[in-house]
Amino acid sequence: MPSQPVSAETAGPFPRASEAQSEYEPGYSWPPHLYRDNLRIAKPRRASQIKALESSQGMATLPQLYARYLRLLGVTLAPPGLDGLRNLVRRHLLLVPFENVSKLLLLAREGAGRPTTLSEFLDGIEDLDLGGTCYTSNPFLADLLRHLGYEADLLGADMSLPNIHTCIRVRLGNVPYHVDVGYGGPFREPLRLDRLPHEFTEGSLRYVLERNHAEDAYGMTVFSGPDRVHGYVVHPPPRPLDFFHPVVRESFARGRTFMSCLRLVRIFDSHSVELRDRTLTVHRAGKTTQTELNSLAELKAAVAGTLAMPRCPIETAVEILEQLTGRRFFG
Repeated sequence: MPSQPVSAETAGPFPRASEAQSEYEPGYSWPPHLYRDNLRIAKPRRASQIKALESSQGMATLPQLYARYLRLLGVTLAPPGLDGLRNLVRRHLLLVPFENVSKLLLLAREGAGRPTTLSEFLDGIEDLDLGGTCYTSNPFLADLLRHLGYEADLLGADMSLPNIHTCIRVRLGNVPYHVDVGYGGPFREPLRLDRLPHEFTEGSLRYVLERNHAEDAYGMTVFSGPDRVHGYVVHPPPRPLDFFHPVVRESFARGRTFMSCLRLVRIFDSHSVELRDRTLTVHRAGKTTQTELNSLAELKAAVAGTLAMPRCPIETAVEILEQLTGRRFFG
């Protein structure tokens, strides 16, 4: 990793790692061109532009950002009840990728990690074909649902560590539903929690949502054949978004998952695609196929074509990842 300081001329308006508060440790130092490129990528949209777009969509009754959120999901009318919830969940899952590129860009731009704002999240969707992780997609969707009149709670979920994942529980009358648009899983529908277990497949993977031994808890487990490959346990109590802020900051630490790999997932109507570093996996019609990508050109083609994210700044993300890991991405 380069140790030379970035001059005030190239640093832009964001604080450098040396200026970050201790809660944002660790800091990083980056080549100036990654700053300049990243600042151009992250250029904010003018408030007047957003306001004009949202007024034209007839969403004036919602706060500006949430009206924009609905517009980006392609939802002009959000009917209450189960039909509206199903539409919002499906649209969100199909249009907003699971990815860590936005986290890599933020770290390189500011020199430290922090929670993403709703405005930044929406900019990424609209301008760069980006989305986020469970720390953005689930909290922001839960907040949107509450603005639309739904009873929606943000819950923590345990993986290797407690409360390392987030999920949403929505109540319609007396019926609770599980919603998760931040896992990279094919949860295209809200799942009723009073009718557990639920089981479904995507390619060769099998997903099982069932009750857990802990009170009011339930677990999602992913199987490949007989083997458990991943999963989480969701539990009360409901949490405010800032409860997860320390976990979010820690996720930017050197060596943590999202700082050590490239991860993108797109869910489509009848199949899903995931990229983990150089391995492209497609789950379709009961089968799972994998392809190894051997060059930057192949990676860019896969992201633009198979993952349908043509504006994603994947080349910049690869450069940032190489700076973080000290390894070349391709051999």
